[in-house]
Amino acid sequence: MASKCPAGGTTPVTDDDLAPPRAPRLACPALAIPGIRQGPAMKPRIGITARFRTAIQSHSLHRGYVDHVIRAGGIPVVIPCVDESLCAPLLSSLEGLLLTGGEDIDPAHCTGTTRQSGYQYHPTRDAFELALAEAALAAGLPTLGICRGCQILYTATGNPLIPHIPDVNAGLVAHRTSISETSRHRVTLTEGSKVARAYGERSVEVTSYHHQGLGDQGSGAYRWQVTARSDDTLAEAIEHVGDAWAVGVLWHPELPVDPAEGLADPLISAFVSAAAGGR
Repeated sequence: MASKCPAGGTTPVTDDDLAPPRAPRLACPALAIPGIRQGPAMKPRIGITARFRTAIQSHSLHRGYVDHVIRAGGIPVVIPCVDESLCAPLLSSLEGLLLTGGEDIDPAHCTGTTRQSGYQYHPTRDAFELALAEAALAAGLPTLGICRGCQILYTATGNPLIPHIPDVNAGLVAHRTSISETSRHRVTLTEGSKVARAYGERSVEVTSYHHQGLGDQGSGAYRWQVTARSDDTLAEAIEHVGDAWAVGVLWHPELPVDPAEGLADPLISAFVSAAAGGR
């Protein structure tokens, strides 16, 4: 069967032309998609901070953070390095915040340090993440800081950093092999702490890549407990003294990345569980 087209020609009429119109694909209800926020069993949305690479004008994030959050049952939401005014709306859509590693914190935004040759700084990122951390802690949002992220938590609550660990530990522990290589060393965990409960052990070997450390805690209202130390007695993990789930570690639980492994780091799993409401 054929019908005339406006130009006077013919165009074939198919069974599809005679059938009722199909509903648009986007009309499918979102709740029909497995794993997407379906009531009590919904997966927690975990905000993960990205760094900004000026040379290529790009926000970037190491895959390890994303992989481990997914393995732990969370939905990763990448947070770009943007203006501080966006902190509140960004956090309002999340169940947890993961502050990632990266550059040294600029001395303009922290105490105890000075700018050092050969190290990268990003004051704009500092200002944004410090504001983000302050807002998350004030709201009681489950928060995990990794390496720089741990230092951001410590700095945001008014505490100083150690500018260069090799200057204070006599090389007893290598917290990194070189300026471009990670190291492996052991840390001792405090019994009953969140990190100890997560790993189920009192001592674990960790991947480390930092040269700055945590100085002596100040007198601020927000209190931290040191819950892990390396063999040089320096602090390696801090936990909020109180009900809120807030933990910072100077090691990198997202490393090494093994795509074939499929298992989440126990601490990241504990964090995602806290974000889901399972404190």
